Amino acid sequence: MLRVKTYVSLFAILSLPLSGPVMAGPSEGETVARQGVIRCGGNHFLRLSGAEAHTTFYVLRNYNSADSISIDRMIAFEADGSVLFDSNVSGLPPTTNGILGPTDNVLQPNQTAQFDSSAIVPSFLAQTDRPIQLEIRWSAADKVLILDVSLVRLGRQRDAATGAIQVERSRMLRECTSISLR
Repeated sequence: MLRVKTYVSLFAILSLPLSGPVMAGPSEGETVARQGVIRCGGNHFLRLSGAEAHTTFYVLRNYNSADSISIDRMIAFEADGSVLFDSNVSGLPPTTNGILGPTDNVLQPNQTAQFDSSAIVPSFLAQTDRPIQLEIRWSAADKVLILDVSLVRLGRQRDAATGAIQVERSRMLRECTSISLR
């Protein structure tokens, strides 16, 4: 019995190199494209007389192991459809983790970047201006796994007198929608 277990274990170990490298890349059935447009919802406002702040974080993930993805443009729209922010005018805002920003719009293989709505929206929005939509236009040199974008909406306690953000009260995660792929 020991000999059978040894052979099975040895076979399993020796067959690992034959399985190929473990890298993220397109597989059968995966969505790939050279460029795309993604839309996300979001908010950036105060409530309860300024004692609670609602903000949104946008998380961008490049699941490709060998290919970069360029963030070509970001446009934020107010509730009425008017443009609130356009990176073609203002430049790409800096991410909270320093991966992307005004001088670097390329998400390298396996990188994840996070934008805070405060870098996109100049101030807390009035009720008539929200919620917002964020459009992200991206491209790559070749067909790649599409850019993954999700939003995290946070509700946090805020000191109305000082503006200091305090404890988190709520959190919601939602995937964004690809509206165009080529």
